[in-house]
Amino acid sequence: MPKIEKPTWVKMKEPELKKIIAKLAEKHAPSKIGLILRDQYGIPTTKVFGKKLKAYLKELGIGKNEDLENAKKKVDKMKEHLKLNITDRKAKHKLQHAQSRLNITKKYFGVSIRD
Repeated sequence: MPKIEKPTWVKMKEPELKKIIAKLAEKHAPSKIGLILRDQYGIPTTKVFGKKLKAYLKELGIGKNEDLENAKKKVDKMKEHLKLNITDRKAKHKLQHAQSRLNITKKYFGVSIRD
């Protein structure tokens, strides 16, 4: 991947960017980190330093899979809802759909389905 030319207004160096990404990764998802870097730090994309955000996260040992986490959250929230609303048939059907989506996502990312 060719390095995008760094804009003149970006005064930050790569080690400083890594520190910021590590700090933001503790609290935020990868998609949110990109928005924060753009809006608060004036970095249009991490590609101006030569790597994608996912590569920086992998380098720092932070392996978040946002799609998988969101699918798990959805299934858990629906299970909680069904505990309180046993007769909600639509929610039961949507839970089955969400569990199926979770299994498909796990299979895609190579995670065992029993996890």
